[in-house]
Amino acid sequence: MKRIFLIILYISIASCASTKESKDLFENYNTYSIKIKNNKVKFIMSMLSKDKAQKIKALGAKEFPVLSEFSHVLHKIESHYQSIENNIGCLTINGYGENNKPIVLSIKYLHEDKNWGVDFVEVYYADSRNEFQNKGVCPSES
Repeated sequence: MKRIFLIILYISIASCASTKESKDLFENYNTYSIKIKNNKVKFIMSMLSKDKAQKIKALGAKEFPVLSEFSHVLHKIESHYQSIENNIGCLTINGYGENNKPIVLSIKYLHEDKNWGVDFVEVYYADSRNEFQNKGVCPSES
């Protein structure tokens, strides 16, 4: 009986842990989207990976427009998935943009100083919803 209780307790703890983990990247995306709409640039810079934030500071405003607009391309979210391996997180969001066009948004996160920072973003304009992803995939940086 004790063994069954421990197994049930372990499964409960594991499912709670995976539930918390599964929310981290998508919650980060939602927070980023809200803050960018409110033009909280300083806060947004803190949500980027250290490398990306340094590049933006060095380049000035050249790269920031992309990072300030990617969260606006989706008007309706259908599903989202993530994968995390060590300090790299990949969030894939399937949804629809203007005129109900299917879009796959892929975001690469780096875990630095106990926070997830946006490091790279890719917006893919799909031909149909058949191209939606069913797992978290990092964007290709090529």
